[in-house]
Amino acid sequence: MGENLASDLLKELKASAKRWFIAFCVMVVLEVFTIFGFMWYISLPVDESTITQESDNSSENTVIGGDYVGSEADSENSAQSNKK
Repeated sequence: MGENLASDLLKELKASAKRWFIAFCVMVVLEVFTIFGFMWYISLPVDESTITQESDNSSENTVIGGDYVGSEADSENSAQSNKK
């Protein structure tokens, strides 16, 4: 009776160890795919665009968050027109 119980426990332990090993292998494969996917993503080309603006009277244009705020020259011109 003792030998049957011991062998049954060893068989169950072996089956459990096999399931855990398969789960470990699946997780390793997922981790490797995640790393390669991240490396592929960060190596994608970046679409950089350059915008050139001309200004006169040493004006400075300001863009905050994609919205055009205005320039110093615009504010000086509007201040001078308000004085008139």
